[in-house]
Order: sequence, then C-alpha cells, then structure tokens
Amino acid sequence: MTSFTTAATRKKCEDKREESEKEHAGKEDLRDLQSFAQQVLAEARERGQVGPEGLLATRVPLLHLFARIGRMHDQIDEAFGGQPFQRNVGPASPANVRRFNAYFECHRKVTELLGTAIELWALSCGMKMEDDWVPIVIVYMDHQAAKARASAARAAVKD
Repeated sequence: MTSFTTAATRKKCEDKREESEKEHAGKEDLRDLQSFAQQVLAEARERGQVGPEGLLATRVPLLHLFARIGRMHDQIDEAFGGQPFQRNVGPASPANVRRFNAYFECHRKVTELLGTAIELWALSCGMKMEDDWVPIVIVYMDHQAAKARASAARAAVKD
C-alpha cells in the first residue's frame, strides 16, 4: 500500500510540475512579446518621440498582434475542418449544437481581440475614442496652444 501511495503521490507531483512548466513557457512567450513591445517603446522614448509622435512606435507591435489574431482564426477553422457542423449528423442534433457553439464561441473571442486591436490601431494613428473619435493631434495641438498662451500671459504679468 505504501508503494502505491508513493507512486500516486509521485504521479501527482509530476503532473503539477508539467502544468507549472507549461504555464512558465506561456509566461515566457508573453514576456518575449512584452519585451519586444517595450523595446520598441523604449527606443521611441530615447529618440524623443513623445505625444502623437510616440504613438507611431506602437504600430509595429500592433501589426504583430494583427498577424497573430489572423493565425488564431485560421487555426480555429483548421481545428474544425472549416465546418461548424458535422456532415453525417443532423444540424439540430446535440453533437452539432455543441460543435457549433464551440466553433462560434472560439471565433467570437478572437473577433473581440480583433476589435480591441483595431481600437488600439486607431489610437496609434492619432484618433481619440471619446468625443466621437476626434484626432489626438488636434487635442495635442489645443493643449500646446493653451500652454503657450499661459506662458505668454505669465511673461506679460512679469513685465
């Protein structure tokens, strides 16, 4: 009985170790992606690109994200053989209903990611979501003009 318990315990430990290694590998992939994005943004900061000019630096990582989302859609179609329904079973059968729901849910989640990526792309192109997508460049210029007026008013008061 002791050897069985020890073997079972050893098996549980090995399973947990494999799970943690998989999680660690997934986190490393995320770190690689983050480090790439962070490198691009750090380089933009070093070049003095701030404000709307700094947004241009975010486009490269976003292009990678668009490609990754496209690959996800392709992999979902590949996993389901491009068919949301099985051909040999009726469309209202429980197996086809489950298959369609799984297919649809996978595509829905990836499409939500695409929507978020499109919003980020619009922001990187200088659009502001609030105020009916007013270009950020206009908001930035208004802010700079207000600062210039304020410094001119302070200079006039000092004189």
